[in-house]
Amino acid sequence: MKPCPVSSADLPEVSVSRTSVQSPNDGQSFDKALEAAALQHSDPPPGPGSAPAHLGEALSSPPAFSSPEFLKAPPPTGSNAVAAYQKQAGFDKAAPTSMSDFEKYKDDQLLRNPGGRNYYLDEKKVLEPSAGKSVWELIRKDVSDAAGNIKNFFSNMFLGTTVLYRNEKNEIRQGFQRGLLRTMADFCRDLASGLTFGAFHPDSAEPPHGFKNRLLYSVSKLKDAFVGDILTGIPTSANHMSKNLILSGWHLMEVLPDAATGNFNAGQKLTTTIFDNGHVAIEYLTDVIPSGDAWLRVHATNFQPLQPPVLYNLKLPEYYKGDIRWEHVRNTPFRKTIETIGSLLSDALAIGLIGHTGSSGNRRNQIDY
Repeated sequence: MKPCPVSSADLPEVSVSRTSVQSPNDGQSFDKALEAAALQHSDPPPGPGSAPAHLGEALSSPPAFSSPEFLKAPPPTGSNAVAAYQKQAGFDKAAPTSMSDFEKYKDDQLLRNPGGRNYYLDEKKVLEPSAGKSVWELIRKDVSDAAGNIKNFFSNMFLGTTVLYRNEKNEIRQGFQRGLLRTMADFCRDLASGLTFGAFHPDSAEPPHGFKNRLLYSVSKLKDAFVGDILTGIPTSANHMSKNLILSGWHLMEVLPDAATGNFNAGQKLTTTIFDNGHVAIEYLTDVIPSGDAWLRVHATNFQPLQPPVLYNLKLPEYYKGDIRWEHVRNTPFRKTIETIGSLLSDALAIGLIGHTGSSGNRRNQIDY
């Protein structure tokens, strides 16, 4: 069909601006802009000579486009219109997906160390669960996970390792946890800063001024050295190293069932379920023992205002920044519940073991005649 000619005299003057479409505040509504764009690309009228009335109405107040090339764009579809309205309304496609608290907990645990079947931590991505992989792909993933945990073992022995977590928008982000050697170096540095009353201050550009500030700085650094580094940092690093060794052996064991049942989709699903859930269980058990990450959260205390252990952790929101103990997890009610129960049971077992050991050590040997 031959297009109908429209002369420049029939059109009003349109000024070209740098904005692609006028905002509603400038007099051009979003709906009219979509309607004009759709009419611009509609089929031309059958008769030559003059344009139909509704086309003339649309062209009588056209939107201000940035360039004529915009007029060559394809007509807006229903999905484009919906996307445009969502964008104008402020909807975010990266919003957290609907996950249960248990799913969030399992996802957080599988992001921390190599081992999840569909978790590729080096590439910072999680694939959709799927079967049908070859046996060699499964075995290669198992060996890679075992080797990744060995790598993390040595990283936690020295400077530290990276951990992955999800933020409020469900995006995977990268964090860092200190290693044993770095913790010991931090202890020496904090101790030197405390004993010199800030004369040695590697963490700040200027030393504290005045007697009061120097005294407070010294107390703070000595607390960091003995509480943060010795009582907390070193045992936590050792905990992470032990966890890596256990997880490495666990996923090395996964090679045998994958080799035996990997050719069957049902076998792949069963093996994945068993070893992924086992991975999460290992993470949980090593978290709730003394010096574990969950144990530290449950026993944390806030002095301003005064909130005792257990209660402080229970009152914190799901996402809490500013403290490394909560930054890499989603502290959901489910996580708080199981970690509190596990940590308190761990305390009871530790007290019982210490009491039994102490009473056994003080028992005198009796000689029967």
